[in-house]
Amino acid sequence: MNFDLSETQELFRDTTERFARNVDVAEREKIRLLEGSYDKARWSELSELGLLSIAITEDQGGLGGTIGDLSIIAESFGKENGLDPWIENGALPSLLLSKANKTDILDSIVEGSKVAALAFSEPSSRYDIEPHDTRVVNSDDSNGYVINGQKEFILGGAIADYILVTAKHDDEFGLFCLTANDPNIMTKTYRLADGSQATTIKLNQVHVEENAKLDLTFNQFKTILDRTSLLACAEMVGLSQLLLNETLAYVKERKQFGVAIGSFQIIQHGLVDCYSQLELMRSLLYRAILVADDGSEDLHTTVMGTKFFISDGADFIARQAVQYHGAMGITDELLVGHAFKRIILLSRLFGDSTHNLKEYAAA
Repeated sequence: MNFDLSETQELFRDTTERFARNVDVAEREKIRLLEGSYDKARWSELSELGLLSIAITEDQGGLGGTIGDLSIIAESFGKENGLDPWIENGALPSLLLSKANKTDILDSIVEGSKVAALAFSEPSSRYDIEPHDTRVVNSDDSNGYVINGQKEFILGGAIADYILVTAKHDDEFGLFCLTANDPNIMTKTYRLADGSQATTIKLNQVHVEENAKLDLTFNQFKTILDRTSLLACAEMVGLSQLLLNETLAYVKERKQFGVAIGSFQIIQHGLVDCYSQLELMRSLLYRAILVADDGSEDLHTTVMGTKFFISDGADFIARQAVQYHGAMGITDELLVGHAFKRIILLSRLFGDSTHNLKEYAAA
């Protein structure tokens, strides 16, 4: 099978890498100190490059990219240690809004003037993606809905203009689009391992119009989260490649006993293990992408197995990189530290390794 990229995919890759690599460690730290830990001017640049429209179908004003196309962008962000929340505020909301054909909001998403985030996690819900305590009732005037509840771990919530909230409506799954600045939404922001900010929100009698409900079933929602998990896997593969490249360069320069530590056999063996692990991760990712693009019914099983393997592999490579760099490898002074912390976050998106393995076994 030919895994060479098409000309369009090469363009996606090169464009993403050029955009992501223009931020060094010092600039990254400055941006993380901004409100929301991000510079929204960069989001507008993402839009101009077309990187926000790939997940949206052509008839909705997007580029109609496949999961394979999206994974190339995700891996490129990882390979360049990009700080842009492209998965959590770009691909994921776009896939949801596109599937629900929410064209009135998609236009602002494509042009980069508005940012959306998904709120699915509830207190004590662990990795259960189905809403339980967030409830929706019909408004007394029969015009719209009223929402009450609490959501946690909203990735990119600090920069979001729209919050996509999962809730129970008549004991069935529902997804509702709320404006983040609604006065009846109490927001608390906190920092994550990778330096970005997430939010917790409390919904107290939030009134929304009838068109705020997205036409999306729970199975469709779950499938989109599975596809997003593959994008997280792709970014972890890119981050692992970055960690391996940085470590290879370092061991050739760092000297002990008058020689480069890269000449020590134990370090050479460790790096070979990292290389082998990375190639296995990439191969499994390609297989999962083919399953996703084919629309297979085995998608969830495939994704859970893939994410378990890639999360563990990326963690192994990251820890080896830190080991060979020494104590400074865990700090924010080096790319290695930033990449490691991003892997910690992505490996737990929608479920950690234990959860993924249990889901895989059950499926």
